[in-house]
Amino acid sequence: MIPKGNIRQKGSRKMNKPDVFRFMHKLVFTSIRSYRYECGSEDVRMQRILRFYAIALINSGKGTVTINGKSSPAMKGDLFFLQPDMLIEASLDCNHPLQYSLVLFSAVQLHKENNAWLVKQPEFPFRGKLTASQSSETMMEWINLLHSKGDLLSSDKQAKTTLLTSLLHAVARAESATEEEEKQKIRGIEHTLAFMNENYSKDIKIEQLAQMSGFSLNHFTRIFKQQMKITPSEYIFKQRMARAKQLLISSKKAKEVAEQVGYKDEHYFSRAFKKAEGVPPTLYIKNKCHRIAALYYGLDDHLLTLGLRPVASLSYAERVTYSYPLPAVSEQSEQGLKLDSRKSNYDKLLRSKPDLIMTSDRLVQDEALNQIAPTAVLAHSNQYGKMLEHMGKILGREQQAALWVEKYGTRMHEIREHLKARWGRQTAYFIRVSPNFYRVYGANNQTGSLLYDDIGLSLPVEYPDREWAVDIQLEDLLSFRAEHLFLMADPTLEAKQRLQQLLQSEQWASLEAVQQRRVYDASDLFFKTLGPTGRMWAMNRIAAQLGI
Repeated sequence: MIPKGNIRQKGSRKMNKPDVFRFMHKLVFTSIRSYRYECGSEDVRMQRILRFYAIALINSGKGTVTINGKSSPAMKGDLFFLQPDMLIEASLDCNHPLQYSLVLFSAVQLHKENNAWLVKQPEFPFRGKLTASQSSETMMEWINLLHSKGDLLSSDKQAKTTLLTSLLHAVARAESATEEEEKQKIRGIEHTLAFMNENYSKDIKIEQLAQMSGFSLNHFTRIFKQQMKITPSEYIFKQRMARAKQLLISSKKAKEVAEQVGYKDEHYFSRAFKKAEGVPPTLYIKNKCHRIAALYYGLDDHLLTLGLRPVASLSYAERVTYSYPLPAVSEQSEQGLKLDSRKSNYDKLLRSKPDLIMTSDRLVQDEALNQIAPTAVLAHSNQYGKMLEHMGKILGREQQAALWVEKYGTRMHEIREHLKARWGRQTAYFIRVSPNFYRVYGANNQTGSLLYDDIGLSLPVEYPDREWAVDIQLEDLLSFRAEHLFLMADPTLEAKQRLQQLLQSEQWASLEAVQQRRVYDASDLFFKTLGPTGRMWAMNRIAAQLGI
């Protein structure tokens, strides 16, 4: 790859080094002009959209150049390559006005298609502020030669074309050489970073890290800061504090946390932590973690039940088939940023600026999340109050959790007593229809916990013991008889068509629950039972359907 930050357009082929020079040999320059500018005090801020390609070399002065919203400092020796339709803004230092040389040109690229030669606007593989700035003396020679030719005239067209081609080749070669140097630096730093990430809790000497990277102490420190924007010591401290916040979330004592992140003295650790976070370790979760991202289904509902609104949570629209909207678990749950369950969401998470990320041990753990915010991995449980009480303890919301548990327990007891008085012991199945399967759920999931543990219905003895769920065909339906059936279909056209096949089948019509009209709409149960507020709603709905 030639430049750092090479742009690859959709449908175009990424250029390797030989391709760059072949690409430039197919260029036809239609105009070439060169200028020298000195910005006065009246030009404190400029803004324009380019109509030409441009090579700009800063001869003296200071300022800031913003290209399509990305800002870079500009000073003597810096080289910029600009392309048509770029939005260019320049903020200048009145005390150090910019002087720069500018080469403007127009060009087309020839390419052959179906035995015919066509032209298109060329897409150069380098743009913006170039790493070739380090070779600015060479560039200045070519730019001065171009400037000495004046405006493009027929008599010197070939000469200026040759000079511009040589300048572009020099830029390409300098970009390639500079990038290779950068790659070597990065390789040395990457190996050292991996060691630091594994051993930050140990007593690491910076001299040891420099030796490991293959650089002198001063050179290593300088390159590390260039790459990471902080010093090696600051990086180790940052890693220690990030891990400390994780451990504090797990309810570990400050002394244990101090030892695990490399501090022998608990008091020294507390002072260092307070300096970094503004609060002592013992108050960190309660005082600092107000913006929480929920990265597992139902955790957003848990937070809302505790009186906390998540800044980001997974979209329920992605829970089953990715192609349809689902009703919200509650009106409040639609607040905050919604994340796609199929993607990493790093950019969106960064924009939501969470103080804390909560996820589940049911997911493969993503260590990259800890670079965004401390991440609490919660043990999943289908028991109605266990996870809520655990989250309440972590977040200082024990009272809110206890109130919900008490309220839910009271309502659960009432429903169980009414069910026993009216029906006695009753069996039930939860059946889901998707575009690809009929599925009967057992007791070891959120709907089973609600139906069998909380409400007091029973799973038929014929159901395979310990099976989380069983996929069946229509002909298997008679083996799954129950006195009550809770039926849901995924909200897609294919699932609805499959549901009609079920409802029109002889097997369905022969079931006792169907004949007794004990089949209930369970469209929302599957999702709402993932969280406590939704679970309370679902329990009351089932009670109403059962007439209790």
